[in-house]
Amino acid sequence: MLRHFSRSLRFQFLIALSGVLLLALGSLGALSKWFIFPALHKEEQGIIDQELKRIERSLVLAQQELLVQARDWANWDDTYEFVQGNYPRYADVNFSPEMLKEMRYQLIAFFAADGSPYFLSGLVPHTGQFASCAQPSGECDWMAPYIDTMQRSIKDNPDQQSFLVPGISSPAMVAITPILRTDGTGPNVGWLAKMRLMDEQWIAQWETLTGLPIAIERLPAPQREPSIRIEGDTIHAQHLLPTSVPDMSIAIGTQLNRTHYLASLDTIRYVLIWTACLMLFVIGFVLWLMERIILTPLKALSVFARQASKQDTNLDAQSLCRRGDEIGMLARSFDQQLTRQRELNAELLNLSTHDALTGLPNRRLFDQQLKDAIQEAVALSQPLAVMMLDVDHFKLFNDHYGHQMGDECLRKVSRALQRVANDHGFLIARTGGEEFSALLPGTSADSARQIGLLLHRTVDQLKLPHRASPVSAYVTICVGVSSLADSTDILPCSLMSTADQALYSAKAAGRHQVMVFTPSLDPVHMHETPHE
Repeated sequence: MLRHFSRSLRFQFLIALSGVLLLALGSLGALSKWFIFPALHKEEQGIIDQELKRIERSLVLAQQELLVQARDWANWDDTYEFVQGNYPRYADVNFSPEMLKEMRYQLIAFFAADGSPYFLSGLVPHTGQFASCAQPSGECDWMAPYIDTMQRSIKDNPDQQSFLVPGISSPAMVAITPILRTDGTGPNVGWLAKMRLMDEQWIAQWETLTGLPIAIERLPAPQREPSIRIEGDTIHAQHLLPTSVPDMSIAIGTQLNRTHYLASLDTIRYVLIWTACLMLFVIGFVLWLMERIILTPLKALSVFARQASKQDTNLDAQSLCRRGDEIGMLARSFDQQLTRQRELNAELLNLSTHDALTGLPNRRLFDQQLKDAIQEAVALSQPLAVMMLDVDHFKLFNDHYGHQMGDECLRKVSRALQRVANDHGFLIARTGGEEFSALLPGTSADSARQIGLLLHRTVDQLKLPHRASPVSAYVTICVGVSSLADSTDILPCSLMSTADQALYSAKAAGRHQVMVFTPSLDPVHMHETPHE
């Protein structure tokens, strides 16, 4: 009896469902470990990188703003005259502690043409006392490290520039620009440098701008990789930025809340747990329903099937589908599956015979059609022509515009070629990267030449820009034409070889033209059809 139970459908169904349950639970665990949780972690890492980049972008904007302000002062005729000693009241008129505080400048330095300090003005760190000097000494001795850094930068790069310095009390940003007349004429008579401290006040404004808490500190610079530290539901992210001192960096840090990540993680866990519980419930419910809904009707269906087999072994499928019982349901399901399978087979056939990028027939379909067309042309003594087309200098197009634009170019060219093929009733296929082939049954070489010229003009009319092409400012094609009469035998490869020779000659002659294969001439002297 035990042996009979182990071979029964009930036992096999139980074993199968148990195996499915274990497999599903294992799959859920593997999916969570290798895909879901890593994806959440990757998303969180992306948010961290995005926020750090947003902070860096705001810093870059602040540096650009300081550089613009420095350039406005440097390209001012009064400044130009001041550095040359022609405007002695310039400093009294333009510099005051109120101005420096309002503009948040810590130091404004003017340098002569030889790079030496000319005039210095700033606010003493910690005290905020206003100081103006000609040299970084005395009450301006705190400026000396900054002035040295500015002079080195002017010496290394005399053009306008902005950079960060570690600073003494806090990091600072510096902008340096040459001093010129307002209209940009005249020689460079010196340099103007502005420095703004990245102190607590500036950081507070930066936090208001970015909406993130920001911390800045000076650190040695052994590496440039971001530092990320997680404490509970808070992420501490830090990124090192280079300064004017090679062995020092400015560490910009922020804190991010992991609430979204943790909520997503909890949601995924709850979904997995409920999914597992639901699967257990479904397994138990299916086992309960098996006896009442499946096994009993299945026995009746088996009896009916045996009786139907004895009465008529050639039952009409349509009559089975019209039945309202379980047999009708199974028959209709089978018919639907069969119909779907035919649709999938048709889709598979289309995918195997058409190019995925352009939708044109591919080489496989072209070769099949060519073989059949040759046999038909020979049997009926009809003409047959083929063409090989190539986009001129397409590699240069890809190198100049990128592969994405190259794919779009091929799609546009393909659509244009297909319209001509539809209008004239011939086959156009993509048989290579930028190579196309055409099959023209019942067409002579001369008629094929006219169609080749039409394809040639159609692509010209697209006016697709191709600045890298030495042939034309737009995308062009060259065409090689051959006919069955030009081939030494009726093999497809021989026929396409003559078209390929014609295409080669079109390329050798400068591209952007149509060549017709002429057996009486060598490939270099084939008949040339100039492009229009």
